[in-house]
Amino acid sequence: MFNTLPGEIEEYRDQHWHREGSLRIETIIEAERFIDKLGFSACLTDSRQPGPSLYVAVCGRRDAVMPHNVQKDPESSHTWILKDDIIRRGKVYYGKLLRGKTLFISRSMIPYFHSIMGMSRAQEKQRLSRDAQAILKVLRKEWEMATADLQMNQVSRTVKSSIKQSMNFKHR
Repeated sequence: MFNTLPGEIEEYRDQHWHREGSLRIETIIEAERFIDKLGFSACLTDSRQPGPSLYVAVCGRRDAVMPHNVQKDPESSHTWILKDDIIRRGKVYYGKLLRGKTLFISRSMIPYFHSIMGMSRAQEKQRLSRDAQAILKVLRKEWEMATADLQMNQVSRTVKSSIKQSMNFKHR
């Protein structure tokens, strides 16, 4: 059974999640402000998924649904370009976090997400493989890194092989 929310809640979400045409996101600055104001946002999810979404904010409407042919859709293309620009600027965190869905997280919210979902450094040696620990060591120094750069960095051959295998598996 599908429960509808009271109108006041939907209006609040319309305002804060930019689900109105007058509030739609058009620039990278607006997108970063949107993420910082909310603390977090999904990237390319549509109105069928709960929570704030950059795609829905770019569309500026409550009923935004991602089309099957996203390459020809101007709103999904614009969202994709904004996503790439946001990642390039590095002012917010971007990655797969909740159930493997891509998520933007404001820097101010990272400690809270970590306290809920992360593990302590003491647990890392017990729970992470040696390869994962080596990758984490490099990423802590560099903060973010492209896969190719991570492979070129000073990690062992087995770690490089693990990275390649995981990336190949991800793209299947």
